[in-house]
Amino acid sequence: MPPHRPPRLCAILGACVLLAACATPTDRAAPSSPIAATKPQAPVADLLPAQALSPSAQGTRVRWSGGIHTIEAREGARQCFTLLHATFDARQVLQWSRDPQYFVACGPGDYDRNLVAPFTLLSIGGRVVGSQHVVGKPVPVLEIEALYRHSDCVQGSEQSPECYAGELQPERP
Repeated sequence: MPPHRPPRLCAILGACVLLAACATPTDRAAPSSPIAATKPQAPVADLLPAQALSPSAQGTRVRWSGGIHTIEAREGARQCFTLLHATFDARQVLQWSRDPQYFVACGPGDYDRNLVAPFTLLSIGGRVVGSQHVVGKPVPVLEIEALYRHSDCVQGSEQSPECYAGELQPERP
């Protein structure tokens, strides 16, 4: 084999590997996230948190993403997350609004504190059930139907809690 062929073959193989890696879906792909495929339910409305404060939004199913600001245990063995809302751009990367919008998501049971902590990125599917005040402003409250944790890890141990990505179930009281 002539000496110029092996580097060329390596370049072609390398390009194939890179193309395959680019075609592999990531956990950040909101439309194809496990939340979208878990259970057949009513359609999800395309509302922002500020729009969900309208009385007509009560009971509406939404799917929002964001970063955990605070975690609070509530009466009746419930856990609530206050999240800073974010949206996915065309490259499926979370984008933060210049005008911060918060929302609260609550559900029964506790989530593993190794997997949910302040600044953890989540996608939450649920129903608008009310409102409360956060930082002096009204924000919508969701009843959690599905909670998906996103990973920030590019490399590292997939066994590490920081690298876990997937749907989380609460620990029952």
